[in-house]
Amino acid sequence: MKFGEFPVYSALGVELTHDVKCQEKSLKKGHILTPTDIGLLKSAGIKTVVGAIFDSEDIHPQTAADILLKAIAGDFLRYTLPDENGYSEIFADTDGVLVFEPSRMNRFNAHCQNISLISLPAYLPVFKGQFIANLRLYGPAIQADLINEAITKISGNGALLKIAPYAFCKIAFIKTFVFDNFEHKPLSKAELERRFGIYGFDVIYHNLCEYNSLEIEKHVRNAIDCKAEVILVECPFPPLHQDDVVAKGFKEAAADIDSISWPLDSGLSVVIAHKNNIKLLGYAAHDTDLPAFDRLIRFLATKSLPSCDVFPSLAVNGISLSRLGKRITSEQIKKSVNITSLSNSTKIAVVILAAGSSGRMVGSNKLLEPLNGLAMVEHSVRSALASKADYITVVTGYDAKFIEKRLEKYDVKIVRNPDFISGVLGSIRLGLAVLPPDVIAAIVLPADMPAFDAGYIDRMIDTFNNATTKRPPVVMPSYNGVRHNPVLWPKDLFKAVKIIPEDSHWSPALIEHSDYIKEVVLKDDLALTDINTKGDLEKYKARTEAVLDAEKDLLALENDFSVLGEKS
Repeated sequence: MKFGEFPVYSALGVELTHDVKCQEKSLKKGHILTPTDIGLLKSAGIKTVVGAIFDSEDIHPQTAADILLKAIAGDFLRYTLPDENGYSEIFADTDGVLVFEPSRMNRFNAHCQNISLISLPAYLPVFKGQFIANLRLYGPAIQADLINEAITKISGNGALLKIAPYAFCKIAFIKTFVFDNFEHKPLSKAELERRFGIYGFDVIYHNLCEYNSLEIEKHVRNAIDCKAEVILVECPFPPLHQDDVVAKGFKEAAADIDSISWPLDSGLSVVIAHKNNIKLLGYAAHDTDLPAFDRLIRFLATKSLPSCDVFPSLAVNGISLSRLGKRITSEQIKKSVNITSLSNSTKIAVVILAAGSSGRMVGSNKLLEPLNGLAMVEHSVRSALASKADYITVVTGYDAKFIEKRLEKYDVKIVRNPDFISGVLGSIRLGLAVLPPDVIAAIVLPADMPAFDAGYIDRMIDTFNNATTKRPPVVMPSYNGVRHNPVLWPKDLFKAVKIIPEDSHWSPALIEHSDYIKEVVLKDDLALTDINTKGDLEKYKARTEAVLDAEKDLLALENDFSVLGEKS
């Protein structure tokens, strides 16, 4: 194909791509110029026209679209041939779910910039007559090899788009209850048919059972024996874990758990399982009015529930129509996190580690030991609050309730590590993970360093802010050439964070980051004391009391000199 601007004297046989006004006559788009047309154009003073001359390998858009649409449109679809702008529209020809693999769609669209297929999101419920997609071909013609190659890209798994219509599924409905003094009655078949008839379900088994895994297993097996294709188990609570009651009942009935959640607005905590071709669904009764639940049931009703590896992609474009117009409320604004420009942020956090089990302090939790009228953990928290830090997070674990009780009067964020026994690294990463997104660095401070006060924290922050290194530095205190906890980590290293081992006196820490470590040099090592044993605690108390006594003596001496000066 030759396309472009042609001089009128050589435009014989050119197919116009735009209307041309020629004296009293109008030559329309698509018209092929004849010798008479050339004479008219010359008489009108028109020197050039825009159009194309085709060869045997060129296919006109209408023919090309017809060829492509036969490969694109599958079950229960109908389409139109291109209009004057090159659009072919595709419509659902029955109620159901739009089914296609996004990866196949991407391959098709990436092949040629002159061919574009645009559709609704995959796996969306649709109704008969609804517009679902359009194919557009750009340009006056498409080469045959491009058409053939586009079809080859999607020829291995049948038509690209199809509708999965609602099927007449045989279902079982099992309602569970928590034992109490109220009488529980199963829903009648007539009530269930009114509830599920809209999906085309035929209820062949329904019953009521106590909310425990053994009862659920028994009724699931009964439903399977009745040839149910879908088994619904309605629960008083949302399933929360693979070993929760309903999930355990499914597994005891020899079903395989597929998923513990459904990632569509507003998000459902459900158990989705299968046994051979039978689908099982466990859900909370109070979720049945949510749009996400309706959409899940529609998948089951069309027998088109995608595989689990497709579930994450459903979250994109998964917001329900009922929430698309939602706006933040004034109450939510008060409780929300405001992110301005992350690139210009200067906010620094302190993550206080208070999850350990104090294994070496036999008989007590060291963080609850009293120091000058306060628990040890309170000293670290108060120091962080008094510093320049913008956010304070405390990670608890062992004795969490007691430590959190001590801290309830302080304005800090508390996050509990349920797996604290696995080690300190998990607590560090949990503490860093919950920080607001505008934090650019964080000091990881063990709670058993009560003498590392606000002044030292501020020195670390100032060192970070005033650094002239090409990249944000790691900041650490040092004494006599040895680096110690705590460590200030820039955000880009949060995933690599490690705590300095307690034997750092002979094993220098963070050697891989040594080219951009900045040290805060201390003249005294009291602030670097970490307390692990009762002996450490007694030594620390004796040392701090000695410091206090020295300060009192110095103050008294200063007062004496002041008195003498006044007398003289």
